[in-house]
Amino acid sequence: FAIGWTPCIGPILGAILALSSTHANAEAGMLYLAAYSLGLALPFLGTALFIEHFRQRVRWLSRWSRLLRALAGLVLVVMGVMVLTGRMTLFASW
Repeated sequence: FAIGWTPCIGPILGAILALSSTHANAEAGMLYLAAYSLGLALPFLGTALFIEHFRQRVRWLSRWSRLLRALAGLVLVVMGVMVLTGRMTLFASW
């Protein structure tokens, strides 16, 4: 979980800390970090509030898990080939 989130959290948190350090007052830094923390926490809080609904969806998705895993694997292979051949930048620019 942490390895997957490192690219998302590291640069953004680093930029917020760098921006906060350039301000003369601590209130601006606290505001930036509070907004960042709230944005990071919202998906977890939403999941906690709707846990029963989430469990029902997971049960429904479990019937399709084999197909979903195969499709996700296929997408990863296709993306890997695109990165290897240099086509990913073309796709990203599109």
